[in-house]
Amino acid sequence: MRNRLDTGPPFRYLTLITLASIFALVVLGGVVRVTESGLGCPDWPLCHGRIIPDANVATLIEYTHRLVASLVGVLVLALAIIAWRRYRTRAWIFWPSLIGVVLVIVQSALGGATVLTELEGDFVMAHLALAEALAALFTLVALDAWKGVAFSEVRLDRVAILAALAALAVYLLLITGSYNTVSGASGACNRWPLCQDGKLLVLAKLPVIHMVHRLASVIAGVTALAVVAGAWQNRAMRPDVALASLLALGVYAIQVLAGALMVWWGLPVEMRALHLALATVVWIAFVILALLPYIPVTPRRTQAPNQPLSK
Repeated sequence: MRNRLDTGPPFRYLTLITLASIFALVVLGGVVRVTESGLGCPDWPLCHGRIIPDANVATLIEYTHRLVASLVGVLVLALAIIAWRRYRTRAWIFWPSLIGVVLVIVQSALGGATVLTELEGDFVMAHLALAEALAALFTLVALDAWKGVAFSEVRLDRVAILAALAALAVYLLLITGSYNTVSGASGACNRWPLCQDGKLLVLAKLPVIHMVHRLASVIAGVTALAVVAGAWQNRAMRPDVALASLLALGVYAIQVLAGALMVWWGLPVEMRALHLALATVVWIAFVILALLPYIPVTPRRTQAPNQPLSK
């Protein structure tokens, strides 16, 4: 089986820099949304008709977002070129890197459409969904570059299935969270964990949308607990998966707390931005957790039969 020694250190660090840049891009996209700076540059690809616009707060936030998006495009293209030249035999580096170029192009087009349609909700949601998919894709590239991912060489077990379901649940949670924001339902429930006036559910459109997002968080949390339980039972064989499951659950708990504080404190911009940033941290943590079972463990060296014990 191939391992990280098949890739050079510069390439491995480039995968981490690319992933960090994608994370920064998603976080900045969240800041753009919660500060309502999406039209800080009302045209595209220029900003106020200029390459470098005059600065005000909204323009600066949106323009920074675009600069980071450009950086991500350059890094993804660089990874794809290196993968094409050196790592064609590494399927989980080569193909995701090429697909990443396509996704960046589509993401750029979606970003332009989002601006030109004056932040139409469907485009905003698709923009976020694709950005999170890009983060997952390059998490896979980074893991394969550093550790070696072998889907065909590792037996699929209950923990792997649960981890994949947990990652899917978190992704759906991100989508419902995005819809909660673009639909204007973020403040529809002013209590937590209840909705309004001590009620679990208020039968109106926006409160229902808000509570669907909270229901999705419960489903994701229950699935995460199931992964922890299964991984902990198997900790002797895969201590890395057990530890990763606990860390992922811990980050998820912090995210839930941030969501509760956001509601209790009246949706301050800082808490909304933190909530969105933590959402991406949770997503990457669960993607890693879903991929870890497919990173084979190096067998421990055992003492040969009939070999005398060392003193």
